[in-house]
Amino acid sequence: MIEGGISTTGRAVYEQGFTLIEVLMALTVFALIAGLSYSALGTAGNGFDILSEVRLTQEQSGWAARQLRSDLRYLTAAPHTAPQHANLQAGPAAPAPIRIRNDNRGDVEFDELWLLVREPGLPTISRVHYYIDEENSHLIRESRALLARDHVEPMRWDFGKVDSLSVEVWDRGGNWRQDWDFRGQALTWPKAVRVIVKTGGDSNAAGARQWWAPVLVDGEL
Repeated sequence: MIEGGISTTGRAVYEQGFTLIEVLMALTVFALIAGLSYSALGTAGNGFDILSEVRLTQEQSGWAARQLRSDLRYLTAAPHTAPQHANLQAGPAAPAPIRIRNDNRGDVEFDELWLLVREPGLPTISRVHYYIDEENSHLIRESRALLARDHVEPMRWDFGKVDSLSVEVWDRGGNWRQDWDFRGQALTWPKAVRVIVKTGGDSNAAGARQWWAPVLVDGEL
């Protein structure tokens, strides 16, 4: 029996607690666990950010591929009687429906593609231009009426960051070419257009995204 903190045997009973060393050890263990948890969560957070960037890149790539196929579906030739204007940069008759400018720089390419497109819902033929904006390395599509004046701003689509843009056409002889520009010469339609886009510093063509689309017209213009 205990009365007033003194047992019946006369010995004092004291409440027991943690020593200073035990408290310090507990705090050390807690700090280690917290540090490891923060590192794991930080890595997971970075992983989610990377996955989000990859998903956004894939979505933008899908939009660009669909738009390119749509443009090629409505590819057209300009009327040969169309008046010439300084911004057309064409031959004496009419601008070419498909024109490519080749610009290889080692492992990366900055090709450009021009198309004449009869866009749905628009009354006139549009000149569409695909290229890489070298200020931010984004794939850009610009569209402007074929006979628009120089001061008219084109409609602009940004398909996100890319490192390389390669454009080729498949000619009637079954060859892939990067020099499709027949201004002032007899024009013929190619059989298909192939666009290769590389992102993330990937110089391996096998890992690049490749868009291939047939040209649904035939013969001389």
